[in-house]
Amino acid sequence: MVDGVVRVGASVRIAARCIAATARCPGCGTLSVRVHSRYGRRIADTAVAGQETAIALQVRRFFCDSTDCAKKTVAEQLDQLTFRYGRRTVILQRLLRHIALALGGQAANASPNGWPRP
Repeated sequence: MVDGVVRVGASVRIAARCIAATARCPGCGTLSVRVHSRYGRRIADTAVAGQETAIALQVRRFFCDSTDCAKKTVAEQLDQLTFRYGRRTVILQRLLRHIALALGGQAANASPNGWPRP
């Protein structure tokens, strides 16, 4: 759920929070419903009209109630937006990966005047 969008200088800041009723444990697959705590994540997103975009996302942690699972808490993830330990959105991560593959290290080999280094 988006709580607000503000423009700060040359950037766009989006405040949002997760509202899913459950989260699936990545360790055992159990659906968790009991909320443990909340915390904030700052996630970089693709530019909007040439302006840097960042999402301040309020995320909940859930208890994993499976006695066989080593994980005690589970952070909720938003499909197609976040991934575990990520600081970028899924689409920004894909875009950066495509750019890195397209460049293939060629930019690092160029000298300041544009000629290949010996």
